[in-house]
Parts: sequence; structure tokens; C-alpha cells
Amino acid sequence: MTVSDAFLVQLPEAELARLASKWTVRNYQPHQFVISHGDRDSDVFFLLEGRARATLFSETGREVAYREIGPGDIFGELSGIDGLARSATIVALAPTRVARLSQAQFRDFVEHSPVFTWALLTYLSGSVRRMTNRVYEFSTLVVRKRLICELLRRAEGKRQEGGRALVDPAPTHFELASSISTHREAVSREMSALAKRKLIARRETTLVLLDLTALELLADKEPEDD
Repeated sequence: MTVSDAFLVQLPEAELARLASKWTVRNYQPHQFVISHGDRDSDVFFLLEGRARATLFSETGREVAYREIGPGDIFGELSGIDGLARSATIVALAPTRVARLSQAQFRDFVEHSPVFTWALLTYLSGSVRRMTNRVYEFSTLVVRKRLICELLRRAEGKRQEGGRALVDPAPTHFELASSISTHREAVSREMSALAKRKLIARRETTLVLLDLTALELLADKEPEDD
């Protein structure tokens, strides 16, 4: 999701001001949990500054990440809607500023603000589409194609002249592995292969996708055998 697609960006200034008058704000440090999987509270959150990740941990401690959260994004909305336990853990990846809205206030906006409700429906529709796409990738694509799809997702909205894109900060191999359901060694091997083909490069803290068109062709989502 690009910044221009973020939930808060879809709201007019007057609605943003009304929303800000109802929420409370808290700062989080890197690696600090904002929400824990299984928690029973039903408040809804908005990320104002920084970065966070929606993730789950297996019984063995393996991390499975499925969503990066950036400025303007909403999260925790599922519990705000159905009142059930949290479906994922949200962890801050950098110094992060988060706004918190009570479930009662959230429902008041949904019931009385058409612009808020339509933004929420648009966001949920996008989430379902992205999840459907990723389930297909996990079920049918080899690691190489899953990795390229993930790199292209992280480059959305960042295309530059010459067909390049900058991803800053560059994701670690561990982060990529947890996002595409594989192990770090496989990601390291495939990233090295892409670098040798001059399709990606590391520039200090930035990952440069050198040829988006070529990467898009390589990510062709025709299934193939592992």
C-alpha cells in the first residue's frame, strides 16, 4: 500500500480534525508491541509516524509477517468491528507514533460519517484483494517469483525515471523471508542471483530495483513446479 492509498489520506481535513479530537496518541520504540495476538480489547489504531508490521509467531517462534504498516494506515479494525480477539501482533519497526480510538468512538464514526465508512470499505476491499493475491502466490509460485512479487509490492508508488525504484529502508533478508513464507537462506540465494543479473543493488540503507520492467516479467504469475 502506498502513502496515497493510506486510510487517513482518504479523509477530508474536517473529518481528520474530528477524528483527532477523539483519539489518544502514544509513542512506541522499535520492537515494542502495539497489539498482541489474542488480546481482547477492541480499540482501533492509526499509524501517524514511523513503521510497523503485522505478524504472527508459530509455537516454535518462527515469525510470519503479512503486512507492513506505514503512516496513515489503520489497524485493529477487525476487532473494532466484530469484538473478537486480536488476529495478529503489531510490532513497531522504528520510532512510531500511534493514535488510538475506542471501539465506541469507532462505531460512532462508522454509523454517522459516510465518508469515513466509505474509506473503511475501500480499505477492507483492498485488504481482501491483497490477501487473495498472496494466498495464490504462496500456493502456486516458487520462492524466486514470490520474492520478486514482494519486492515489487514494496516498490509500489516509488517508480522513478529510467524504470528504477528505491525501497528505503531496505528490508532485511529475514524480513523478506517471513513475508513470503520461506527461510532466510533461500532469500539470500535469490537476492544474490538478482544482484548478479543487475536487477537489484544495495546502496547503504536503500534497496534499488534497477529494472522494474524486467522484474515484472520475471514475476509472471504462471505457476511452476518447485
